[in-house]
Amino acid sequence: MVQNESVHRGVVVSNAGTQPLEIGEIDGSRFCSGKMATPSIAPGATAELEVTCRSDLYGPLKEHLVIHSNDPTAERFPVELVATVTPLLAFDATLVDLQMPFGEERFQDVHLVGTLLDNAGIQLKPSGFAEDTSVDPLLPKTGAIRGFRIHCKGRKPGTHAGNLIVSTGLEHPKEIAMPYSCKVAGTLEVSPTNPYFNLKIRGSKVVNIEVSSSQPGFEVRSARVLDGPFAASIDGPLADNKFRVQVTVLEDRLTGPDRGVQGKLVVLSNDRTEPEKEIPLFAFGKLNSAPAEASDPGP
Repeated sequence: MVQNESVHRGVVVSNAGTQPLEIGEIDGSRFCSGKMATPSIAPGATAELEVTCRSDLYGPLKEHLVIHSNDPTAERFPVELVATVTPLLAFDATLVDLQMPFGEERFQDVHLVGTLLDNAGIQLKPSGFAEDTSVDPLLPKTGAIRGFRIHCKGRKPGTHAGNLIVSTGLEHPKEIAMPYSCKVAGTLEVSPTNPYFNLKIRGSKVVNIEVSSSQPGFEVRSARVLDGPFAASIDGPLADNKFRVQVTVLEDRLTGPDRGVQGKLVVLSNDRTEPEKEIPLFAFGKLNSAPAEASDPGP
């Protein structure tokens, strides 16, 4: 099959019994339907089931129809349909996922396929690219673009996700796109990665953030708040050469009826992959400035 084009196939249905076979409704599927040439098949006779399929998706296709009849042993008889749908124009990969250690590079080539490839005028759209990556056209001897190379440079830890989008010069599809991601493993670890504060609780609002690295001789040199009503201090080195950054909400800097404030913490260390780590801070809820209740010491 070709994407968005209808195909028709005939399936022979036989009556192997001694009584007339009466055909009732035929349940279709998402992409396929069926119609019998005659509603009744005499004993020992055959009739044709005309199957029509049309898919706007490409790749493997597996559908089924259900024939209702008066056969007491098969009142609902399934007909399995299997096909391969060739795209009009698409990439030969649905996703590119590259993974690498910090400082190394990876790349993967993706190619355009489909029945309209020779009619297309492929133009790369310079939008949606992931950080620390590049996308370059593959130009065969004909000079026409037939694919692209996605290059992950591995210079910044984290997951960098983007989209490869091209305009086709065709009426349909006008554009095709494919997501890709580059996962660069650094040596620095932060937990939690998205610290938050509940302003509705009583008493001081504090979150401890553990910072560590697999790099020998690791140390946290400073921690400062760039934005928001927060303060930070460092404790360490602790066990396993970890450091603890304690972040506190400064209640006297919370003004008005705000029910949520944001900030940013920057941790400076000697980690070679992320010497300057930015951590988002978020506090939610209406401020409760009442002191925490003291626990009952008992008799």
